[in-house]
Amino acid sequence: MIPLHPVPAIERVCPDCGQPLRVNGWYMPGMRVLADLDCPRCGETYYADLPTGHGLIYPMLIEQRTGRVIDENNVSWFADLLRRSYEQRDHRDIPFNVEQFRSLENPLLLSCLDFLYGHALLKLLSAQYYLDHQSKYDLILLIPQYLRWMVPDGVAAVWTVGQPLREGWTWNDALARQINQQISNLKRCDLAIALPHPFLAEFAIERFTRVKPFNVTPETWAAQTRNAPTVTFIWREDRYWAPGGKRWWRHRKDRQEDLLAALAADLRRTFPQMHFAVAGLGAPGRLPRWIEDHRTRDISPKVEIDWCALYSRSQIVIGVHGSNMLLPSALAGAVVELLPDDRLGNIAQDLLLGTDDPREALVRYRFISAESRPKAVAAVVASMLRQMPSVLVHFNKPWENHGQMATHPRAVSKAWRQIA
Repeated sequence: MIPLHPVPAIERVCPDCGQPLRVNGWYMPGMRVLADLDCPRCGETYYADLPTGHGLIYPMLIEQRTGRVIDENNVSWFADLLRRSYEQRDHRDIPFNVEQFRSLENPLLLSCLDFLYGHALLKLLSAQYYLDHQSKYDLILLIPQYLRWMVPDGVAAVWTVGQPLREGWTWNDALARQINQQISNLKRCDLAIALPHPFLAEFAIERFTRVKPFNVTPETWAAQTRNAPTVTFIWREDRYWAPGGKRWWRHRKDRQEDLLAALAADLRRTFPQMHFAVAGLGAPGRLPRWIEDHRTRDISPKVEIDWCALYSRSQIVIGVHGSNMLLPSALAGAVVELLPDDRLGNIAQDLLLGTDDPREALVRYRFISAESRPKAVAAVVASMLRQMPSVLVHFNKPWENHGQMATHPRAVSKAWRQIA
């Protein structure tokens, strides 16, 4: 936590003369949480990212008079967002809803606003740390409307911004005034540090979705594979599974259904009782009737919760890299991710792993090229469905403990027989 109101805690120097900048206040026009600064020597004024979200990793400085961005970390995408949003400052009113559940005696603000769904969701997951380990604070969540359904129990207040995701990058002075009005009513307010990539142990996804993840044990996995293995494909229409190369598939959106049907049919030949489903933002149709089609263009909290329930029943989810994989990976038993070449540098940023064992993680979370053909993807999925129980037995911590094995040397063979 860092002080935010009335004066934020930040130390920056003037990029021109090196003089320590004077802190005057704070400003929140959207996803950026900024300090308002000036240089006592040159008189120039600046805004600076406070250490939360991606501002924690690579904070920027912008000159208020000219819009010049000082990017000491050479992170062009984050700098360009700041520059462009400042150049195109907006003043339109945005729906802003205030819910307060108890008095704000020791307020702490966690801002989850962002222009990418995954960024906003990952910021929200930091809420559990403050609820569980900083209970002296009264946590206020500043969230976009599309995440309101995921607010965990125990927060003191929720401030919901009715801004479309595609506009989440904008600088809106009307929104800044609404936020200022709420915080200025408080004697003081601290700022929560929203981690861009929170550590798995600091949150339980069911606190946010109200849906428990798939119970990954050798016994439950083996039983489901024997009876009716369940696989779900996570659908998106703006990034393709592209055998043969992305360029060739760019204008062939309809072929995505063909690929999906081929994958499902290949798996069904091996597992005749399989439940194969598809979920995500898109129009349903063009798939064999035996594939459960949960796609829709009308997203609502009920749809989101129903999708989460589907993920939690799925042994494996498959999908192209992106924020669409965050909740499925947190709730399903395992993941096969189709990774495009232009996302190789972002590997694993879109996954919420359900284990802290590195060997188990390597088995449960697989990355293959987005140019892979359906038969190659099916081979990976089929091997995981068959072999996961034995892998879990081999890697299970009791069977890797010399002391326990010396006391119960036949325990591992008994476990093996139960899932064989």
